[in-house]
Amino acid sequence: MTEMSRLMNAEWIKLRSLRSSKWTLAALVAVTVGLGALLAALTGHHWSHMSATERAQWDPTNNSLAGAAFGQLAIAVFGVLAITGEFSSGTIRASVAAAPRRTPLVAAKAIVYAGVALAMGELISFASYFIGMALFSGHAPVSHLGDPGVIRAIVLTGGYEAIVCLIALGVGFTLRHTAGAISSLVALLIVLPGVIAALPTSAQNALERFMPEQIASSSTGAVIPESHYFGPWVGFGVLCLYAAVALGVGGWTFLRRDV
Repeated sequence: MTEMSRLMNAEWIKLRSLRSSKWTLAALVAVTVGLGALLAALTGHHWSHMSATERAQWDPTNNSLAGAAFGQLAIAVFGVLAITGEFSSGTIRASVAAAPRRTPLVAAKAIVYAGVALAMGELISFASYFIGMALFSGHAPVSHLGDPGVIRAIVLTGGYEAIVCLIALGVGFTLRHTAGAISSLVALLIVLPGVIAALPTSAQNALERFMPEQIASSSTGAVIPESHYFGPWVGFGVLCLYAAVALGVGGWTFLRRDV
């Protein structure tokens, strides 16, 4: 067994044995699917009261995937605890002893946790979509998997969960403290977009397109977003860049610091 295989197996054992991982993944399912279904039911039943403008902007795919905006916090906690839990408990010393070069340890943790986040994200996204269409049926127009942009929207929504996990993992490696890392992610994902929304329209349009939440929202609809936002695939590429930078900074600080 190669060093990377051995480390990935060790990370998988850690993930399965930690109650925090199980609870955060359970919260991801409950929040994303549960709130998504609630929002779908409310918006679907509101169709008969919508104006002509609101009906013209109706995107059933995007509406069915709305729960992902809430689930991102659960997956962020999942990514943070993947490393900060080891720093707080002191088990990081045993991990470093098993991988003195450290770089393979960072890679193994990223692959295992992002892989689980991706698998869960895709399963939840497809489940949310089908539940949403069932709730819309008979009340509002629905979409189908064969319609343009629908599969892309569902797949990118699941991929967004993996990207958030990697960003959270990188922040966790950098800060090494659970509360600080989670607070930083809440500021990035929730607070900062709210601050930008209060700015003048020109500044808002210029800055909002770079926010992870807005990029995700632009990617989860079957309809191509407005021109001042990134397109779905370009936006997802920007998110991948964010994850690479966060993980690169986190890995670099991990290599240079004592544990």
